[in-house]
Amino acid sequence: MQLSRDRDGETEEDLGTVGTENTVESSDATESADGRLAGLRRRVGRVFSIRGFLLALGTVVAGVVAGGAVGGMLPFLGTVGRIVGIVAATFVLGLVRSHRQYLEVGTAGAAFAAVLAVTSMFQGVFLPIGVEWLQQYGLALGAIGAGSGAVAALLGYYFGRDLRDGLTKSI
Repeated sequence: MQLSRDRDGETEEDLGTVGTENTVESSDATESADGRLAGLRRRVGRVFSIRGFLLALGTVVAGVVAGGAVGGMLPFLGTVGRIVGIVAATFVLGLVRSHRQYLEVGTAGAAFAAVLAVTSMFQGVFLPIGVEWLQQYGLALGAIGAGSGAVAALLGYYFGRDLRDGLTKSI
């Protein structure tokens, strides 16, 4: 005996046979498996956006380059210039972006500043110290760089978003 259901004037026939299990076609099984993975992707996508991270990373790199160029003109201000560049660049990013992406911006600032802090040891004063010093203090220096980069990026992004909210809010 074949079951059918009438919904809004349309009859659905293929609901299964009475007394037997309703078999699922292979395409339905694939859709349900993809549905579970798609649900996971949606949940992770709500928390962290790869595109947002790459945009933030590009912004942080541009800020570091610009800040390093300006800070490099004055002796011993290269690092301060880079941090100010991160703040300024993420401020502009917060000003123009409508989506809240604090995690992406903080991660981009931390990652690039950590890499920059560790690689800057190979220049100038730190080069004669050697690999032993890098092995002993490299992780600590990377952590300090990551922390300062994350704080600078988040502060700039926060104040940029705050200004954007103030400019777009109706009086």
